[in-house]
Amino acid sequence: MRQLILLLALSALPFSTLAEKGQSIMFGDQDPLYTETTRKDPAQEKADYCSELRKQMDELKGKPQRRNVVVQRYQLECQQR
Repeated sequence: MRQLILLLALSALPFSTLAEKGQSIMFGDQDPLYTETTRKDPAQEKADYCSELRKQMDELKGKPQRRNVVVQRYQLECQQR
């Protein structure tokens, strides 16, 4: 009987550690100064996006319908001034 109680107590230990894995109420949110990610310049993001579209156009040379969609998107979004 004693061994059964000890076995049950030891098997409940892993479940008690799962309850500890949340955000602490006592400390609140983490400081946003340290959790904020660096953001790219919008012009650089657009340049990266356009270069990705050009890359997709090159990869889709054997698939004319899909390539045409990418070409049209590139013309609309990247070649407009």
